[in-house]
Amino acid sequence: MSSMFLEFDEINKILRSDSDLWKLMYHRSKNYSDDPLIKDDILLFPPAQKNEIINLRLKPSPVTQDLVNDEICRLIFHPSIRKPQSQSYAVATQFVDFDIFVHHSYNDADLRLTKLCDKINDIFNHKDFRGLGKFKFEDGQPFTFEGTYVGYTLTYSFGSVNGK
Repeated sequence: MSSMFLEFDEINKILRSDSDLWKLMYHRSKNYSDDPLIKDDILLFPPAQKNEIINLRLKPSPVTQDLVNDEICRLIFHPSIRKPQSQSYAVATQFVDFDIFVHHSYNDADLRLTKLCDKINDIFNHKDFRGLGKFKFEDGQPFTFEGTYVGYTLTYSFGSVNGK
């Protein structure tokens, strides 16, 4: 696949369709043993409610100004560097960053940031997606935001040149 749009559209579809990811992104735990993965599947909510939940939490652009007033988890995914092979834009290794923002109230209850990092890694690392190629973990960096959010950026590469 040579179109960056088509590549990131496919990543968007993969993220939007993972039930356990959305349970982790949405359901707040009361304490460490309150497992969000046994709570309601938001993908089964009425479409308007499901879309409102997902659209607030999943962004393909680094939108963060609203987080100052919200206590949520947010996943931002966006293109990072693109390394051409044989000087070709179409045949390249594409890097993608997943910026995971977790309000401290989620993280303090059950280490939610680590669970979300593990889930993104479970979805993508060493997985081969048709049209995208094989994903490979490249880097991870912690960050904080506005004093109330903890976060982590996970970087993966993908493309047909990553091999099997």
